[in-house]
Amino acid sequence: MTAPPGPPDPDRAPGPDGGARGRLPPALRHAPYRRYWAGAVASVGGYNLVYFAQLWLVHELTASALLLGAVGAANAAPAFLLTMVGGVYADRLDRRTLILGSQVVLAALAAAMAALVATGTAQVWHVLVIAVAAGSVSAFDIPARQAFYPGLVGRGDLTSAVALNASIWQGARIAAPAAAGFLIALAGTPTVFVLGAAGFVAMAVMLLAVRRPGPGEGAPSGPGGGPARELAEGLGYVRSRPEFRFIIGMVMFSSFFGGGYLILMPVFAVDILGVGAQGQGLLFAATGVGSLSATLWLSARVRPLPTRIPLVGGAALSGLSVAAFAITARYVGSYPLAAGLMFAAGLFTSVYFIAAMSALQAIVPDRLRGRVMALYGISWSVMLLGGLQAGLIASFIGAPAAVAIGGALVTAFALGPAL
Repeated sequence: MTAPPGPPDPDRAPGPDGGARGRLPPALRHAPYRRYWAGAVASVGGYNLVYFAQLWLVHELTASALLLGAVGAANAAPAFLLTMVGGVYADRLDRRTLILGSQVVLAALAAAMAALVATGTAQVWHVLVIAVAAGSVSAFDIPARQAFYPGLVGRGDLTSAVALNASIWQGARIAAPAAAGFLIALAGTPTVFVLGAAGFVAMAVMLLAVRRPGPGEGAPSGPGGGPARELAEGLGYVRSRPEFRFIIGMVMFSSFFGGGYLILMPVFAVDILGVGAQGQGLLFAATGVGSLSATLWLSARVRPLPTRIPLVGGAALSGLSVAAFAITARYVGSYPLAAGLMFAAGLFTSVYFIAAMSALQAIVPDRLRGRVMALYGISWSVMLLGGLQAGLIASFIGAPAAVAIGGALVTAFALGPAL
């Protein structure tokens, strides 16, 4: 005789046959994750609006390409240096509280920037100082987020949650620059900073409506020693597990060698394909649309994503797409073909990044989640360093050859250890 079914999960909407909510991606059927995801959309949108407004303001003040690069470095360098420390504290402190505090500080920084611009007192050093402060806060915010949201969904819906999280960044990369440009033309730069601050506040408000995860559901297990000892414990855990070494190593390697085309895109758009700034924007958009397509498809999967084929195959095809883009741009010169290959590069890159993160999130112990995911998160800063090496190689052998070599190395790294 079978036991009667237990009460339904009050935080999960009905399944495929349960009405409109049942047609949502699996992760969005969990009410806590829906609230978190809605807040994350506002927060990531706010971050991108603020970043675009910073670049625009520095361009207005100086028209210096070097200082534009300094703004990017000011945002990225603190994150590169402090993200692992942020991961330690994501495992020591209450993660929801850490995210809430980060959003409040980011909102205050954006509001301060709005006030400086509105009063006509903004200077470049103001932008750089606030960018460094925002990057430092993000180093604690991002690991806390990565460790927090898995506890808001069931294990079977984890791939959907990871993909939905990725879709926020991909969608913002497409929409935020256009929205910021329109807002600057319509209402001025201070308005963009104010709306960015509002996005951070919205995330804080939505988090207040999210229940605190129970034990083992995204809440830290508490400190197990000093921060230095806990940092060493996290690094030691990754070093002791070959699957973690392979996944994180591949993501780092592909970020370093496979992302150079993003930095060198002006060379392809202007000097090789001859399509100018507008054509460059469309090439970036093609990459973003490909990435978003992959994340939306994966977010709607009901069954968990298998790891090996998407991880290795996605990385290999991503590298091949990038190499093919560089070679065909140089020797064929077809803009539609280049856009198609950028779409493919964005699609396959998202497939293997999501597969990698899903695999890590599924097997990492919760007490180490913040530290392990912080190590994974450093890959975004590694991509900036990869742009420097690609530019250096391109100065000797040309941009097409530099990008093609990087893509080929990504493919070789994916296939070599896998075979």
